[in-house]
Amino acid sequence: MKTFLEPLRRASAGDKDAFAELVRRFSGMAASVARQRLRDKGLAEDAVQEAFLSMWLNLPGLRAPESFPVWLRSIVANSCNRVLRRRPPGTLTADLEDIENLPDEGMDPVEHYARYQTREMVLAFLASLSDVYREAAVQRYLLGRSYEEISFALGVPVGTIKRRLHEVRDRLVRGMATRDTAALRVGYLPISDHLLPMVAHQRHDQGSFRVLLRKFLSWPELVKALVNERLDAAMIMASLAMVLHNRGTRLRWVLDGHHDGSALAVRRSMAHASGRDWTRHLAGATMGLPHALSTHSVILHTVMGLGRTGGPGTFRPRYVSPSRMNETLARRGMDGFFCAEPWAVMSEASGAGKVLLRSRELAPEHICCILVVRGDFAETHSELLDMYLRQVLAAAEFVGRHPDESARIQARYTGVDKDAAAYVLRKGLVSFRDIVPDRGRVETLMNLVQRAGIIDRPVDLQEFSPPCPV
Repeated sequence: MKTFLEPLRRASAGDKDAFAELVRRFSGMAASVARQRLRDKGLAEDAVQEAFLSMWLNLPGLRAPESFPVWLRSIVANSCNRVLRRRPPGTLTADLEDIENLPDEGMDPVEHYARYQTREMVLAFLASLSDVYREAAVQRYLLGRSYEEISFALGVPVGTIKRRLHEVRDRLVRGMATRDTAALRVGYLPISDHLLPMVAHQRHDQGSFRVLLRKFLSWPELVKALVNERLDAAMIMASLAMVLHNRGTRLRWVLDGHHDGSALAVRRSMAHASGRDWTRHLAGATMGLPHALSTHSVILHTVMGLGRTGGPGTFRPRYVSPSRMNETLARRGMDGFFCAEPWAVMSEASGAGKVLLRSRELAPEHICCILVVRGDFAETHSELLDMYLRQVLAAAEFVGRHPDESARIQARYTGVDKDAAAYVLRKGLVSFRDIVPDRGRVETLMNLVQRAGIIDRPVDLQEFSPPCPV
C-alpha cells in the first residue's frame, strides 16, 4: 500500500495534521515542478503555496487516491500558469501617488484563512456570499480560473469581476480581524534587512497569539497593503514611513529593523573602467533603486551629492523591485543598482555585477528599514505588540549567535540563495545590534530625508517615534 494513502484519507476528511504531513512529503516534488516551469525561486514559492491551498480545498473531490501525485503535479502546473498570467513586469516605475492602482500580488487573504482555519470554514465563508459574488469567488479560488475565464463564463466584464473579488477580499479581511483579535499581520520583502520578522515567525509557536507573515515582492505592493489596513505592522524604509505618516497614515516606529545592509553594484565592465572616482562615473548612469522615496535615494543625494546643485552630476533612476535587480542588470537594462542585500552578493556570484561601495562606507550605522505598526493597532493591542517586540528582539540575538541557521530561515521564507544570505550575516554586512530606536539617530535620518526633498516638513516625532515600550 502506498505510504501516502493513509494521510491522504485523513486529510480528505479534514485532518489538518495529515494535510501537513502530505505537504512535507510532496513539497520537494512541487517545488521542483514549479522551479522548472518558472525559473524563478520567488515565483515558484508563490505557485507552490497556491497549489497546496487548492489541494486542501479540493481533496474531497479526488476520486482516485492512487493518482494523487499526478493530480498534485497538474495542480502545481496550473498554479504556475496562473502566476505567470497575473505577474506584472518586474520593473516598477510607480510612485507613491499611484499605489491605489497597483495590483496586490501578495498572499491572498483566502490563503491566509485556509492556512490557519479548516476547509469547512473557508467553504462556509464562500457559501455566505450572494450569488454573483459567490460564483466569482468559487471560480477564482476553488477552480483557479483567470479573470478573463470567469468573465467569459459569467458574461460579465473583467472589470466587474475584479471589483466583485476585491469586495470579497475586503469582507474576508474584516471578518478575520473581528474573528481573531489575537493576531498580528506583518509585511516584509525578500531582503536581508527584513530577516528579524522571519526568524521571529519561525521560532514562534503561534500559541498565545498568531503572527500572519506576508511576503511582498515590491515596495509599492507593501505600501498599498499598509495604507489599506491589510497589515498591522511592516518592515518598511524609514523614508517611506515618514512620507506615509505626514500624509495621514498614522504609524509608529517601534524598532530599527537593522543598521547598514545595502550595497551599490554595477556591471563588471563599468567597475573596471571607473577607477576610484565612483561618484563622477555614476553621473549619467542608469541606476536601479527600489523606490523613488527610498533611503538609497537619500544617500545618493545627500552623501554622494548626485543630483544636488553644484554636485558631480545626476543619474537616471530606474525603479525596480529588489528581486528583479540582478535580472535587470544582467539584461543590461541598467548600469547598476543600489539596494539591500543579499542581491548585490548574488549579483557578484552570478558574474553579472561587482560591488563598488557598501552603504556603511557612505553612512556608517545608518538606518534604512524600520519596524512600524499602525497607530490604531498599537493603541488597542498594546499587550500583543509588546509580546511581539520581545520576540523580534530575541530574534536579533538569535541571528548573532546562529548566522547559518538564520540564513537557512531567510532562504525558506524568501527563496534567496542560502549561501549568499549566510555570507551577508557572517561578514557582518548588515547589523541587528542596538535596534531599539535612538532619538538622536531618528532625528539625524529625518533631517537627511528632508534635505533630500522626500518630505517637505519634519515628522511629529512624539507621535511617530515614541519611546520603545519594551
